[in-house]
Amino acid sequence: MVQLCYAFSKLVLWLIFRIRYGLQVRGQEHVPARGPFIVASNHISFLDPPLLGVACPRRLRFLARADLFHRPLLGCYLRSIGVMPIKRGEADLAAVRAALLRLERGEGVAIFPEGNRQLTGRLGTAKRGVGLLAITARVPVVPVLVQGTFEALPPRASRLQPSKIRVAFGPPIAYTNTSVPASLSDDEPPAEGRGSGRARHEQLAEAVTQSWRRLEEQLRT
Repeated sequence: MVQLCYAFSKLVLWLIFRIRYGLQVRGQEHVPARGPFIVASNHISFLDPPLLGVACPRRLRFLARADLFHRPLLGCYLRSIGVMPIKRGEADLAAVRAALLRLERGEGVAIFPEGNRQLTGRLGTAKRGVGLLAITARVPVVPVLVQGTFEALPPRASRLQPSKIRVAFGPPIAYTNTSVPASLSDDEPPAEGRGSGRARHEQLAEAVTQSWRRLEEQLRT
């Protein structure tokens, strides 16, 4: 049932984004054809999650604010497409475990590592949580840059605006993409077999930010 609802939503949303906003997508070949992966996108609008679901060739699992599930219709819809709730402003270990479980099953999980929407519409920086998740799960991170959704639905806007929307997927970043050995992690001794540590998490997050900037340059050409 969840797969059917997700597929139907993707079809309807694709038509809307394509017809109204002239959606263009680059780099879908960078999404792994099989196996687990993390999609790490910038976040500038409430339109970003459904847009990623449309643009990604594989099904994605999303995390959404837990309070959204308290709204009867919206909560029912989010559950019907397999969205996982997460509590904001605190360490929600249950949500992290749920994301790790999906990755262990070979699925794709989408996150917005800037932490919040960038209300200026400008590109922010990825926080180390993306590195923690990728290194713990031992999965690649596919950086994604979204443009145009800020103009289509700015903060506090009462209705959608005309805009050109584009999405660019970058080459996957390996969870081992760090120059800090696990044995030299600064404040978090690595759990056996995981090789975690704050410095390694931050380096992987920085790699995501740099990939966003390269994608931004590519979209300008």
